[in-house]
Amino acid sequence: MSKNKIYYPVTAIVALNLSFQHVTVAAVTISAAFLLGIIFFKKKRIILTLLLIVLILFFLRAEWTEHTNVSTFKGEESILHGIIHDGPYRDGNQVQLELKSNRDEKIAVTLFLDEYKDTFSLKNFAPGVQCTLEGKMVRPSPPANFFAFHYPDYLKYKYIHWTFEVSSMEDIHCNENKTRHIFYIIKKWRHDGIQWIDTTFPSSLKGIAAALIFGERHLLDADTESHYQKLGLIHLLAVSGLHVGLISTTIYYGLIRLGLTREVSEWVLVLMLPVYILTAGAAPSVIRASSVLLIFLLWRKTGLARCDPFSVLAFFIMFLLFLHPYYIFHVGFQLSFLISGSLLLSWPLLKSKKKREASLLVTFIAQIAALPVVLYHFYEFSFLSFILNLLFIPFISFFVLPFIYLLFIVSLISPFIFRILIVPFDFIVDNAHHLLKWSASWNGLQFLSGKPSLIILCFLSIFIFCLFYRLEKYGVGKKLYGPISLLGTVLLVQMILPYVDKNGYITILDVGQGDSILIELPYRKAVYLIDGGGTIQFPKELWEEKNNPYDPGDRVIVPYLKAKGISSINKLIVTHGDVDHYGGLYKTAEEVKIHEVIYGKGEEYKEEEIQFLEYLHNEKQVPITWGKEGDFWREGDSVFQILLPEGEEEPGNGRSVVIRADIEGSKWLFTGDLEEEGERKLLKKYSNLKTDLLKVGHHGSKTSSSKPFIEHIQPKAAFISAGTCNRFGHPHEETLQTLKENGVKVFRTDIGGAIEIRFDKTKVKNIKQMQQNTTKSICS
Repeated sequence: MSKNKIYYPVTAIVALNLSFQHVTVAAVTISAAFLLGIIFFKKKRIILTLLLIVLILFFLRAEWTEHTNVSTFKGEESILHGIIHDGPYRDGNQVQLELKSNRDEKIAVTLFLDEYKDTFSLKNFAPGVQCTLEGKMVRPSPPANFFAFHYPDYLKYKYIHWTFEVSSMEDIHCNENKTRHIFYIIKKWRHDGIQWIDTTFPSSLKGIAAALIFGERHLLDADTESHYQKLGLIHLLAVSGLHVGLISTTIYYGLIRLGLTREVSEWVLVLMLPVYILTAGAAPSVIRASSVLLIFLLWRKTGLARCDPFSVLAFFIMFLLFLHPYYIFHVGFQLSFLISGSLLLSWPLLKSKKKREASLLVTFIAQIAALPVVLYHFYEFSFLSFILNLLFIPFISFFVLPFIYLLFIVSLISPFIFRILIVPFDFIVDNAHHLLKWSASWNGLQFLSGKPSLIILCFLSIFIFCLFYRLEKYGVGKKLYGPISLLGTVLLVQMILPYVDKNGYITILDVGQGDSILIELPYRKAVYLIDGGGTIQFPKELWEEKNNPYDPGDRVIVPYLKAKGISSINKLIVTHGDVDHYGGLYKTAEEVKIHEVIYGKGEEYKEEEIQFLEYLHNEKQVPITWGKEGDFWREGDSVFQILLPEGEEEPGNGRSVVIRADIEGSKWLFTGDLEEEGERKLLKKYSNLKTDLLKVGHHGSKTSSSKPFIEHIQPKAAFISAGTCNRFGHPHEETLQTLKENGVKVFRTDIGGAIEIRFDKTKVKNIKQMQQNTTKSICS
């Protein structure tokens, strides 16, 4: 096997990255280096020439892709005509689908349902149906927080540039005539199959059934999916090479049992595999596994000598990337080809081992090969994943997968038998998922790295390559100690980097209409979190409830903490008992170790407050300190003093914990939801409250930040945390005018997203906002 073949896909990947990152100078430099190599290295001229051709070809392909991937719409269109390309998928009272317009451009459509009866009308919508929609064209919103999911890029990589909002079922009109195009016929089968699972299977099984049969995870319970991901098992819910192999083998030998010859059975597989790719969702892992098998079957028909599997994989990667360059950003693509390539390169070693040893090595190689990608995208790795993969790979592949297919077929033939068989199967799978939930709760076995830099990723990749090289050359033994030690050193360096950073950071996270502020002192001496956002839940009917409702703790705070490599919080300060300040802390407390909670002292508390405090104290065993006027603590050169509450205030904004902080030379004032009455208390009690930086009280409402208060504290900069276009009208124009008149520079999360303030021992060095163009509110 010529392992030099690996240079070609690597060169293609480098070329695509250079183009997508707009590094034209680097591309020219690398091309010049290749030319020099061709001139001076005679023995390698052919290889270097081919690599140069690959580099230029893929660079130009990426440039052309970027140049042509533009929208033909202006954004003023209110009526769309087109064909349903994918979906619809309902989650509560919202429906998502993709429409391929008459301009041959895809649009992401969101449809809002008013009544339960509207859900029945969705049965008439399916891929291939011609529709006319009335609504509003909207540009996808960029991420509002650092390290957050980039929705516009996600759509762009699917060649989608607009979302279209349809406010009612009355605004969408579809024809009964359906296209006869084979593509949409197959997608219609897939859609009908997913809908059948949704209506027939119990809620505990419908998600895993849709994932394993059709490659669709939108029915999967959000917590269950999170457990699979956290424990490094998410690949088991994707249609992978093992799944394709098992299904193909079953069909192949089943056909032979029915009396067909081997040759005919192989031709049937050749015809079925392209259909299966579409039926299983056409994810990169499905395309890879099915296409490689298809190539081998067709190659056998030619009668030529057996081709090298790694060469087939290498050139298929290049083919797929040339066809769809944006696959380079797809996590499934990265993991699928990285793991399969590593296993193919290790095949000489694996085939020399006994079955049990080979299984252990396969798991080890797959987990280590995936490590750079996993840490880059998910920031953590579970040491339990080695053991759990050994248990769950055979469990999912050889028990759950075949039984799910059997149940699906039986459900179509005999609902009575289906109801009998589903009970024991549901019991087994449910207990397996309880095991995963229990394992995921062992946060001590999670390696939380934070988002690694490009340099760290490069060193990781180099040492993993050295480890695999020695593993193949020398086998398991002392020769592996060196690369394993180097690999461990790189991971250790990644972990300790925050502890040698002389800078501190205060981040006002964008949690919508709420507050959440993260304080990291220099050298990570301490980490404090003030509030955790939250959403007010209005009463809904059962059909309106979403499978995974928005939770700022789950969507914003926890991902940000993981991206920063923060696994524990020294002090959690909850300013008061409104849900928009503590609602996201339930999920935060599940994922992060909290050493102490500071909560405003009072004589009575609301029922919801008591439930939250009991959760922290009883379930999470977190000690609670009742903060009041006069309390303070010191960490290094930083001092934090609680100015309010006095301890007798009524529950609500008036009991907000107000903190005056001298942080490495800068004076801060964190005011929670303090209103004008509380501000008067502060002015009366403290003659000198001059402040450099102010967290504006109550989201900038007109009942806070009074003129006398702002004139007294004289802040240089003020930070307002409020939801975009919120129904309260925060921040109020009167408050903004008061700040402007006093020369205060204002930063707002509602129009600029999260705000990061970087400082050291002497001064505030930089204030960075997630979205730079913040001069005008999008609601004005």
